[in-house]
Amino acid sequence: MTTSAPASRDEAAVATLGVLAAACPSGKVGLMGSMAQPGAADDYSDIDIVWIIPPDGARGLLSALRRTLEQVGMVESLRVDPRERPGFLLVFVRFGGWPLWWRVDLEVHSAGVEGMSIEGADPWTEAESACMGVVVTLKALARQRPAQAEILFGQALRRVDGVDVDGDWRLRIDSVLDHLDARSPSSTGLVARTRQLSHDVLGR
Repeated sequence: MTTSAPASRDEAAVATLGVLAAACPSGKVGLMGSMAQPGAADDYSDIDIVWIIPPDGARGLLSALRRTLEQVGMVESLRVDPRERPGFLLVFVRFGGWPLWWRVDLEVHSAGVEGMSIEGADPWTEAESACMGVVVTLKALARQRPAQAEILFGQALRRVDGVDVDGDWRLRIDSVLDHLDARSPSSTGLVARTRQLSHDVLGR
């Protein structure tokens, strides 16, 4: 287990696909979204993966999922989207030392899987969800999509009862991150990384 990032996002994706394939040889695993389409990904794309596993082995595979992913790197956060979706779970994974752009969004598909739990999953917190909302807001801004950024930022604010302030994007994002710092001390490290990402995208 390591906290250093792979040399590239492609390498990170290959390593993640490899450990999931090895964990369930009878299943299927592959990329989705922009990384599955040649030339479609950009510097801000995350890693979207679909993993189809047989129902008779799903519970054991989910119980071991965090340990499986730790073969790739230190799992900093593993959260399961609380919205119930028949036949699949949506799992968000952040690895220690990896850029925040490289979050792994893992869809686990199997009959009845929506009723199963993942051993060692982290709690679903609104503070982390809001930070990730800021990250995707920054992604939209970096891609020159201001209308989408407004929608995403509004969603992030609502998660933590944040108040939008007048000013440019730097001021608005710093304000909600200050709110998160005060509201959720346990998220201080993630807030700091998100603030640095904001400065990298928008300038100081």
